[in-house]
Amino acid sequence: MARQLLTVGQDGTGEFPTIGEALARAHSGAVIRILPGSYAEALTVRTRVTLVAEGPRGSVRIEPVRGSAITLAADAVLLTDLVLRAGEGDLPVVDAVRGQVALDGCEVTGGGWTAVLSRSTGSLAMRGCRVTNPVGAGIVETAAAGSIIEDCLVENLGTSAIVISEQGRATVRHCTLRDARGNGLLANGSSRGSVEDCEISSTDKPALALEGGTAVSAARVQVHGGAIGVYAASSARVSLTDVRVDGTRGHGFVVAAGSDPQLRACGSARTGGGGLVVTERSRGTYTDCEFTGAAEPGVYVGESSAPVLV
Repeated sequence: MARQLLTVGQDGTGEFPTIGEALARAHSGAVIRILPGSYAEALTVRTRVTLVAEGPRGSVRIEPVRGSAITLAADAVLLTDLVLRAGEGDLPVVDAVRGQVALDGCEVTGGGWTAVLSRSTGSLAMRGCRVTNPVGAGIVETAAAGSIIEDCLVENLGTSAIVISEQGRATVRHCTLRDARGNGLLANGSSRGSVEDCEISSTDKPALALEGGTAVSAARVQVHGGAIGVYAASSARVSLTDVRVDGTRGHGFVVAAGSDPQLRACGSARTGGGGLVVTERSRGTYTDCEFTGAAEPGVYVGESSAPVLV
């Protein structure tokens, strides 16, 4: 059976003048091609569909007056080469409450507490996207279904770039997180997942913060500038491999709250504070690590802490 193809155009060249009308007529698996223009619509997707820009990247904008641009209430939706912007109100631009929202080559600009949200039974599959939000966070993951964020740029944030919280499960790969007034990546609650081959810079709080009971791991992460490189304070044992911190205003690595992390081949250079600070009865195993050019002690151990340095 041929896939249903629907076309939306504001100038009368499409079958439908609005995306909402096309969604109402779409069958499961339909492809909705959207001609260039600005569509002031808050869309709730209830059928598995693909929404694709029929024109150069950036030519199709979905920017509602109020509410979320996309709310998913089906098992899946694919968004390709769209510009999604926040409407009035403290709501996410993309709200994955159920099913998987896949974004490929999209630009998302938030204006509330987060630009992209995965919650309840929802999940995200993001590739090649740019996310900004001068008011709040870039991406917040709280759902246990599992999300993948890959090759994305998350920048210009009022709080943190990416938050993995509650029961959230996420894999973040080959991403650049920068210019955040909070953390670059914050993981807390009972979250799980990994941060791999990413670059984090210019954050006002620790670039990588692992708190609560998170077991999110990090590998091959580069941190440049900002306040503190890594803050590990999780009750679960987190693993950091080849995490490099350079040029922070404060410490390179801080281990606190009784945490017991495992660090291998990690290091810091040119830090305004210490290289590694282990405090608050914390432990941890540190193998083949190097801390150089620190303004304060390269390694500081205090408050009854007992790290193992190999």
